[in-house]
Amino acid sequence: MNEKQKNYLKKQNKGIYDNLTAHFNLPIFQDDLAEDEYPNGYNYFLLIFGDFESTDSINQVSQEIYVVYVTEGNDLVDEHTLDILTLISSVPGISFDRSIKQRLQKKDTDEFLDQVTVIFKRKMSHECKV
Repeated sequence: MNEKQKNYLKKQNKGIYDNLTAHFNLPIFQDDLAEDEYPNGYNYFLLIFGDFESTDSINQVSQEIYVVYVTEGNDLVDEHTLDILTLISSVPGISFDRSIKQRLQKKDTDEFLDQVTVIFKRKMSHECKV
C-alpha cells in the first residue's frame, strides 16, 4: 500500500541529507540527539519530520519538515540560512515555508549558540478508499 509514495518520501529524504552533507559537511541527526552524540563545537543539523495534516484534497496530505541548524561562533548564520533554504527547496516537491532564529545560552556559561529552524512543507498523495 502506498509504495510509490513511500519511495518518493525516501528519495526526498535522501535529497535533503545529500544536499546538506555536500554543502556543509556537518553531522546530521534525525529527531534528537543523545547526550553522548553532541559533536565538538556544537555545529550540526537536526532533521525533524512533522505530523501529516489534511489538505483541501481528500487524497492528499501535507507534512512540515524542520531543518534545525545549530552553530557556534559563526558570523555567517544568515548567509548559511539562505543556502539551506535554497538547497532544500531544490528537492522536488519540497517548498520553503518560514524560519525561526534564536540565540541560546550554553548551560552555566556566558557563551551562546545560534539555532535556526528552517521549516519546509511537502504535499503528497495517498491511496484513499472513499
